[in-house]
Amino acid sequence: MARISRRRPVRLVRRVGSIALGLMLSVAVVPAPGLAAPAPIPETTDDARRLPIPPVDRSNEPIVVMTGGTLIDGRGGAPIANAVVVTQGDRIIAAGPAGSVAVPVGAARIIDATGLFIMPGLIDLHIHFTQQRCHDFGKYSDSPAGAAIRGVALAEQLIGAGITAARDVGTVDDVALRIKEAVDRGIIRGPRVLWSGSIIATTGGHGDEVTSTATGRQKPAMGGPSKGFNGPWEWRTAVRRQVRGLADWVKLGAPADREEIVAAIEEAHSLGVPVAIDSYGQYTDWAIEAGVDTLEHPLAMSDQAVALMKRHGTAFVPTIGAFDNLLTGGYPTAGIPTGGFYHTHSRRFVIDQQEHLGKVAQAYRAGVPIGVGTDIPFENETRYPDAYFRELDYLSQAGMSNADVLASATRVGAQIMRMGDKLGTIEPGKIADILVLGANPLASLGNLRDVRYVLADGRLVVEQPPR
Repeated sequence: MARISRRRPVRLVRRVGSIALGLMLSVAVVPAPGLAAPAPIPETTDDARRLPIPPVDRSNEPIVVMTGGTLIDGRGGAPIANAVVVTQGDRIIAAGPAGSVAVPVGAARIIDATGLFIMPGLIDLHIHFTQQRCHDFGKYSDSPAGAAIRGVALAEQLIGAGITAARDVGTVDDVALRIKEAVDRGIIRGPRVLWSGSIIATTGGHGDEVTSTATGRQKPAMGGPSKGFNGPWEWRTAVRRQVRGLADWVKLGAPADREEIVAAIEEAHSLGVPVAIDSYGQYTDWAIEAGVDTLEHPLAMSDQAVALMKRHGTAFVPTIGAFDNLLTGGYPTAGIPTGGFYHTHSRRFVIDQQEHLGKVAQAYRAGVPIGVGTDIPFENETRYPDAYFRELDYLSQAGMSNADVLASATRVGAQIMRMGDKLGTIEPGKIADILVLGANPLASLGNLRDVRYVLADGRLVVEQPPR
């Protein structure tokens, strides 16, 4: 089956058998500075940047059909037994009960999903494709080439587990961008990638430390020249550089002055780019009040942080598993010694896993959007995809129902990623990112491990033999 580019418009005009189907979804786009709000642009790139692109004719693209399975479409309704899902190229064109959705004549592939469960692809909102990994990472020097090799390996692990979209929130050079492009072009297998470039930090802040955040060891040559930015205008400049470098998101670190945080968020939003922050304490509160889009990690959150998140519409990506430790019966942490960030100036606080779970539970009860992120830079190849499913278990421990955990991993995750109109549910017009399982994930989240088929961008990339 020919690879379909992911840089596709939303507009659909295609013929299925003798039925002409016309569909258009309009996307609101932030106006360029100095211009009045334009009419919505109906056709854009399939990422958070939403660049206008010319129409694409999919009428001759191959059709893939799934029949007989139980459809959990991600929209919150009851599962649909004996469903039919039809895709053409990289888009879903029909989904529903067999009696209401016809199987098109001339389909390139018909997948019998009888006894299986069909759902949207999973989303990981906090990944680092390029970090050093595994127990022996300290033995080897690093380079962008080495980072790219590791990133390609992780991309393969993600897609094999049914994770069809991932947000990289800190990369080496432009490696994550090149992984994104390689997936788009069909050069490698992997999820759809949104990326945020390097973390924007103050001199000596998180992202510019001389010592490793995880181990406290000094970095070679004291970390090299500082990559920090200081003062509101330097933070605005850093944001502009990220946007110029084609970043889908901007990532901020703490500590920082309030004026710096406000300036960065304001600048990014003026350019139509969302912002994530890796923060703690008062810096988190300042970022929330300034309109940051996502808070990464539940680190040293203040008593008022959750209420602020609810008030300002901030989403939460808690990455609980990144900080589990031997005291709670989990993994040795992702390079972080049990109990805290030791010998690290930029993060002088302990890690309390029960407190983390409590903050997630509080946010859930308050109605804060919660997404799934793993953030496991050091043991990815031994922890993935298990770490993703353990993250879902932690959300359950925080009081979330199975249905709400699945929503966080699909529809809510897509909305947080600023891709809710294109991903996260199975319905006409959405991108064909689809996961087929051997058992019902609503009955047990562990059934998400039973992957049978994965469609990514309409292409069948995983096919397990019948069991």
